[in-house]
Amino acid sequence: MEFLNKTLAPFGVLVWDTIESELSDALSKRLTLRSAVDFNDTYSFDTDAISTGTLKKVSSKGNVSICTREPIKMVEIKQNFTVSKEVIEDIKRGKVDFDNTPFTSVANSFAKIENDIILTGMANANIEGMISKETHTINASSPKDIMVGVAKAMGIFNTNFIDGPFVLVISSTTMAKLMVESFDGKSLKSKIEEIIGKGSIIISNDIGDDKALVISQRSGDFEFYSGLDVSVGYETETKDGVELFLIQSCAFRVITPEAVVLINIK
Repeated sequence: MEFLNKTLAPFGVLVWDTIESELSDALSKRLTLRSAVDFNDTYSFDTDAISTGTLKKVSSKGNVSICTREPIKMVEIKQNFTVSKEVIEDIKRGKVDFDNTPFTSVANSFAKIENDIILTGMANANIEGMISKETHTINASSPKDIMVGVAKAMGIFNTNFIDGPFVLVISSTTMAKLMVESFDGKSLKSKIEEIIGKGSIIISNDIGDDKALVISQRSGDFEFYSGLDVSVGYETETKDGVELFLIQSCAFRVITPEAVVLINIK
């Protein structure tokens, strides 16, 4: 993709390979919410919007009505970051313990944008997130209440004819509390896994320590549309380093809002 400008960078393929590897590793640990929804990568960077089949009536006179088709806009996200010439030179020399802070830092901030879109949407792009005023909410005042909330969520899903399997999305701090506190001789984490299945807990710090989500994984309820998945490109050379950028295009759609239950942790 020419717009990534990789051939214009003052370094070659080996440096690019290292940069991409570092970013891929960091992003894979942060872009965890996409694993809880349907990931649709059949679109391209040229895609401007996603058809929804939704019509909005703009006028009606006699037996003539005029409607607009209401798509979901693709969002193009771009974030620039700087890598010092010292780090570039270290990579060129094959130094394995080079300072990877520029890559982990931008991965954290860039992943938060995608995760926030999935969680709370982006109003300017007509994107709704999983958490909204309509989301069924359960309150929890203790780690034990989170376990109870997960059990209650199963009943709510059953009432709304929402099948499993299910996952629980929590922060690392909440996870630590579930691991150290116990109930009936087992950690709360183990008790929750007895309810929704072993390995069904997803860590995402972008959800915060005051929330947890129980999400159906039956498919067809939440869809993340990827035009261009996260890619790295070259912007310019500065006095002290090189300016690179991360870029992606994406959209998100909530199809069945009943397929998620929010647990508010107080």
